[in-house]
Amino acid sequence: MKPNQHRDSESDLDSDNSNGPRNSAFTLVELLVSMAILAVLLLLLSQLLDQVQRSWNYSEGRVSQFREARLAFDLITKNLSQATLNTYWDLEYNRDSNTVDRYVRQSELHFLVIEGGDLGTTKDGKVFGHALFFQAPLGYSNQYRGLSNLLNARGYYLIYGGDERFKPGFVNADPAMRYRLMEYRPPAEENQIYIDGDDDRRAGRKADYKSWYRHELDRFSHPLAENIIAFVVAPRDTIEEVVDSARDTHSRIAPEYVYDSNRHTNAAFVNQLPPLVKVTMVAIDEATAIRIDAQGAGEARDLVGSSLFRRTSEFEDDLKKLSDDLSGKRYNFKVFSTMVAIRSAKWNTYEP
Repeated sequence: MKPNQHRDSESDLDSDNSNGPRNSAFTLVELLVSMAILAVLLLLLSQLLDQVQRSWNYSEGRVSQFREARLAFDLITKNLSQATLNTYWDLEYNRDSNTVDRYVRQSELHFLVIEGGDLGTTKDGKVFGHALFFQAPLGYSNQYRGLSNLLNARGYYLIYGGDERFKPGFVNADPAMRYRLMEYRPPAEENQIYIDGDDDRRAGRKADYKSWYRHELDRFSHPLAENIIAFVVAPRDTIEEVVDSARDTHSRIAPEYVYDSNRHTNAAFVNQLPPLVKVTMVAIDEATAIRIDAQGAGEARDLVGSSLFRRTSEFEDDLKKLSDDLSGKRYNFKVFSTMVAIRSAKWNTYEP
C-alpha cells in the first residue's frame, strides 16, 4: 500500500467518526432544574398526604368520640320498642250508683313522658330535658337467671353534674362536670308498678301512678353516655304529623311532648301505648365538654334554652336553633334521631 493511500484511509475514518453518535451528558443547569421540579412534586405530594391523614384522623376521632352516644342511642331505641301496657277491656264499676256503666280500657302498667324538671334534682345532678319511663319484658334480675320475660321498669333522663359517684375511689381528681344520659334500671324484684296505686285500686278508685318511677332512683340509675346535651322524646300516632294549618304541624297525642298513659287528657288515648315514638339526642365531643367545663357550669346549663322543645309543632325550628347556636360557638356535635315503632302497641281511637 502506498503512503498516500494510508493517510487517505485515516482521513476517511476520522470523517466517519465525526459524523457518528457522540456520548452526551446533562449540564449542571439541567440537573438543577430537574431537582427543583422533583422537590416541588415531593412537596405537593407530602402536603396532599398530610391533608388526607388529617381528614382520616378527624373522621376517626369523630366516630370514636360519638361511639358511646351511638351505643346508648341504639340501646334506648331497642328497649323502647319492647315497651308494653298489656291493655285489656273490662267493665267500669260505678260505686256510687252500684252499677256497671261501660267497658273501658284497663292496664296495671304505665308509660310516661314528662319534663325532666318534674323529677327535680337527684344526688347526681340537676335533671332537665325530657324523661321517659316505661315497662318492658327485659328479663333483668339479681336473683333469678334465665327468665328472659321478666317485667322490668326502665327510665331514661338527662342530668348535669359531677362524677363523684361514678369514678373509682383511687382516682384523686377534681369533679368533672358533664352532661350524662342516665338509665333507670331496677331489677325485676324491685319493680314497684303493682304496688304503686294499689291503695287506689283497693278503694275502688282509678290507680294513680306517682312513685314507681321514683323508687330508689339514685340507687338504680347509672350513666349510659356522657356529653349528651339534649334528650327529646315525642310520642306520635302517625308517621306524618297532624297539620291543622299551613304553619301548624304537631303530634296529635302529645302536642307538648308530655304523655301519660294512665291519665291522658283525651279519654280515647288512656291506657294505650303510642305506636310511634320519635327519639332525638344531641351529643358533643369530649374536647367541647372540656371547654364548657372550663367556662363554668352556668353556660353548660344554658346550652339548650328553656324555651326549646316545648311544642312538637316547633321541633324542626328548635333543632335548627340549637344546631345554629352550637355551630356558632364552634362546638363539635352530632344529632341522633329516629322513629321507634312499639311492637305491642294496638292503637285505636274506639271509645265505647
